[in-house]
Amino acid sequence: MSEDLLVADALDGIPHPCETQRIIGHSTAIAAFLDQYASGRLHHAHLVTGPKGIGKATLCLRLAAHLLKNPQATTAAKALEDAAPANPVDAQIAARSHPNVLHMTKPWDEKAKKFKTQLTVDEVRKTITFFGTSRGEAGWRVAIVDAADDMNQNAANALLKVLEEPPKDTVFFVLSHAPAKVLPTIRSRCQHMPLKALSDPELQEVLSQLGVTSGLADEEKTLVSGLAQGSVRDAILLVQEDGLELYQSFISLCEGLPATDWGAVHALADRVIGKGKEERYQLLMSFAEKFMEDKAKATNNGQTSISVLARWAQVWEKTRNSIRTSDAYNLDRKQVIINLFQDLGQASQG
Repeated sequence: MSEDLLVADALDGIPHPCETQRIIGHSTAIAAFLDQYASGRLHHAHLVTGPKGIGKATLCLRLAAHLLKNPQATTAAKALEDAAPANPVDAQIAARSHPNVLHMTKPWDEKAKKFKTQLTVDEVRKTITFFGTSRGEAGWRVAIVDAADDMNQNAANALLKVLEEPPKDTVFFVLSHAPAKVLPTIRSRCQHMPLKALSDPELQEVLSQLGVTSGLADEEKTLVSGLAQGSVRDAILLVQEDGLELYQSFISLCEGLPATDWGAVHALADRVIGKGKEERYQLLMSFAEKFMEDKAKATNNGQTSISVLARWAQVWEKTRNSIRTSDAYNLDRKQVIINLFQDLGQASQG
């Protein structure tokens, strides 16, 4: 497949954000951006934050289309319009070919035949050509960093340099799932655009629009919404990766704590570890996080126990450290899962 057709983090059968025609949710952020643009005081850089999978890239691409279709703020449309396939701007954005839109993501590694784990400095340096003296077309130019969390140090420094001296008629959208990890100097040059997780009705509307949950029973749809916590991406993965069955297996093991069925733990680990199972592994870790959060929030006559909160918080921090170490040094993920259930068992003893 051509490198130009490959997109990092794409999901099978799901439209890429550039192909999405209609935005669902995020009305507060949209209204604030459109008001700022109409006032003639549009900031040159926006730090767009929120949980992964809630539509940050999709929203930024639609905002880019708004700027490109409404180059004059005084005559701009008052609302964010749906994409129209017959519109040249929308068609070019959908085809990832608009000369005034630069969408930077983790690049494809042709030698390794997989996407790189970081958004590299070479990707950020594409802004040098993009912001060169000759424009692709007149009007605004929009650069989207998707996501700042994926940048290495060199890439972050390169982005900072561009943000310090922004070209005229340019807007940056810097996406982040964990803004505290973004360089303070980058954050200080951006206006914050916080996005919230989608509400259950909004999430259900998106999933229905995509046809993702059409084969699920109502109770399964409710469970998907509860587990996804407003993330469209997580909801899709729950359906595509047999996530509901995986969740039931995990919960079944947790219900037996502090006793542990180690044969079942090993079987569960085998289902989420190996080539092509990355998303399943991430889903399992998200189940563990939610389980521990629920345990930490357990109440006694309406009062949260500080000791319970501290115990489960300590277990989750230990698990996160184990995950980070395993990923950093390419260690055995099965051991991460075994350690997880050992810690869950100990914490359940009180």
